Amino acid sequence: MYNNMDLRFFTYWRTTKDGIKGCYNDYCPGFVIANGSNLLPGQALAPPLSQYGGETRYITIRIKKDEKTGDWSLYREDQGGPIGGMTLLGWWPQNLFNSLSDHANVIQWTGEVNFQCNETGPSMGSGHFSDEHDGKAASFYGLYGFDDHGRVCIEDYKPIMFVDKPECYNVSPWYRPPFRSRNKVHFFYGGPSGCSQ
Repeated sequence: MYNNMDLRFFTYWRTTKDGIKGCYNDYCPGFVIANGSNLLPGQALAPPLSQYGGETRYITIRIKKDEKTGDWSLYREDQGGPIGGMTLLGWWPQNLFNSLSDHANVIQWTGEVNFQCNETGPSMGSGHFSDEHDGKAASFYGLYGFDDHGRVCIEDYKPIMFVDKPECYNVSPWYRPPFRSRNKVHFFYGGPSGCSQ
């Protein structure tokens, strides 16, 4: 995350009961914003942001199913909060979904940019390719799934990496340190502006 960019936090969900195949942020009905929420889906991240080659800033997000209501709740952890050190940002009611009544089948961590065919593309992430690594390329860090008791899943799952314009943007390998290591599961991604369709 870098200061010269408009960085936003996005959420996306699929397969709802009314036939919506997928929906970003709160553009479709259903997502309920919690009182006191300090970050909304689609909102620009507030400065200070990371500096290229300098201090790295981050946000920590958790999505989990509420065992009592069946709703899928969105939490922010990096600023603390009253719910086990987290702040509730909002939730997707259980009745929105067909296939999420018990668990998620797929977890995705995604970088995305959009631009018209007659334009050049914006940068993704920090605007630098993934092979620049720490302090330079953007990253997703501390990536875990949780079981139905809230415990980290430690199975050796292998992600599917997908890049649709590798000449413009790329993604690093999935780094999986030993489970009790100070380092966490992570990957780097991104690319500069100027890509054309």
